Amino acid sequence: MTAKIMIVDDHPIFRAGLANLISCDQRYEVVAEAAGATEAMGLLKKEAVQLVIVDLTLAEGSGLQLIKRIHSYQPSIKILVASMHDDMVYAERVLRAGAHGYINKEQAASKVINAIEDVLRGSIYLHSDVASHIVQRRTHSADRRPERPEEILSDRELEVFTLLGKGFSSKEIADQLCLSPKTVDSHRDHIKKKLGVSKNSVLIQRAVAWTFKTSP
Repeated sequence: MTAKIMIVDDHPIFRAGLANLISCDQRYEVVAEAAGATEAMGLLKKEAVQLVIVDLTLAEGSGLQLIKRIHSYQPSIKILVASMHDDMVYAERVLRAGAHGYINKEQAASKVINAIEDVLRGSIYLHSDVASHIVQRRTHSADRRPERPEEILSDRELEVFTLLGKGFSSKEIADQLCLSPKTVDSHRDHIKKKLGVSKNSVLIQRAVAWTFKTSP
């Protein structure tokens, strides 16, 4: 039986290329495409899909929060993340959110069919280096105090922190993540406390440096 797949990505050219690549394999059929979270959830209620391939950066909403929504809505749906974000930073987070694999977009052309195969048969798909990194981090987590933003911030706080580092204002972040500006400001305050920062200017400097280090 052909497995039905949805692609959620804000780049139409990438969506089209990925859909064409997947459709070359007769075992799979791309039946829906979306650019944002709300559109994706609407399509899920119309199309019975077995797998959703989702990016972390969307035209509207958050890929990480979308994973949680899909997992809550229908836990049997498999979720594969295809993103340019640093997999060493985000792979473990997406697995905790309910995803079943993570593939870097740079590897998608050669690896996505293998990733789809693994995820649909119930396995977790990760690059071997990423899997080793997660195991080592968990093994040695008790040996030191977490200090890096990706270790101490919540999923939502890390999203806000990343967008701050990209130069977005609180209002722009609110629009992107479908939050109120007041909620974003609250997240900023929590981030400052967790990072030991008192000034907004220092927070922005930290966010810019971290985002530059971890972004493609």
